[in-house]
Amino acid sequence: MSIICGQCGKTIEGEDMAFCPYCGTKLEIKSTTEPQNEEAEQWIRKARAVTSYPERKKILQKGLDACPGNREIEWEMLFVGEEEKTRGRVFDFSVIKCWALEFYRKPKDFSREKKDKMRSCLFDAPELKRCLNRFDNPEEKQNEYLQRLCREYVELFLEGNNQVMGNIFGFQLERNKEKKLAVPVAEMIGRIQEDENLLPEQREQLWKALYQGYAARTGGKTEYLDERLNQ
Repeated sequence: MSIICGQCGKTIEGEDMAFCPYCGTKLEIKSTTEPQNEEAEQWIRKARAVTSYPERKKILQKGLDACPGNREIEWEMLFVGEEEKTRGRVFDFSVIKCWALEFYRKPKDFSREKKDKMRSCLFDAPELKRCLNRFDNPEEKQNEYLQRLCREYVELFLEGNNQVMGNIFGFQLERNKEKKLAVPVAEMIGRIQEDENLLPEQREQLWKALYQGYAARTGGKTEYLDERLNQ
């Protein structure tokens, strides 16, 4: 029997594992009063197999139509954003939910209104609140949500950014990844800690989630980030 890690989204074969072998997260054990919905898990796997976020959303919506009210599919839907109107052929990154963290990296690129909207995606969105309240441990699920967003952000928008990682002849450089990633992540953590539009506990929860996201993508090598945070 397979299990889907709620943190990194990887599929794990077998029932006897307590921790995810990919990201180290403690795996959630389903209670006997909460049977697994194999059909719902199949829809989730199908959605994760595609790279197009609009297509992923369509698949998940079909999954909800087939499994009405399934909270695991609703949880997966939280990581797909809403498309906004754009001009020409400019790709709309807001369809990728973790893009909501981008204003902490480039605050001057976003209006105050847009920042408020992106910040809401992290803590206050109605669909987020509704989904969290369907779990027995909404506070833990909120933290899990932020950690996954941060991990995906580091992977997609920092590791996937040539300006951050550098490249030679079009080939991205993986060497010293943890050192290169530490620069923008430290800057983002500093801005999060100074964000007065968040409650103190929200600031702490978010910057720690970003720290964990960095650690997950660097194999736990946090020395360079720790050094920058202590400067």
